[in-house]
Amino acid sequence: MANTVSPSLVAAIEKLALAGEQVGFTIEQMIDLLDAGLTVEALLDLIAWRLEGSPSGSPFINPDANRSVPRRCGIA
Repeated sequence: MANTVSPSLVAAIEKLALAGEQVGFTIEQMIDLLDAGLTVEALLDLIAWRLEGSPSGSPFINPDANRSVPRRCGIA
């Protein structure tokens, strides 16, 4: 039995990867962030925050849950 992946899931992952690269993340950095415990929602918030060019404020909805993840991954 072959494992199949939904085309919409593949498209969503491709969009996330492209958006992350647009703001300066590598695919490896985004994977490291997720592996370190950052949620997909928080990664999206971080990407959106960088797209907006916001110099202040937190990109995280729940900063206590993800505060040290970018720092641990060398991105902060």
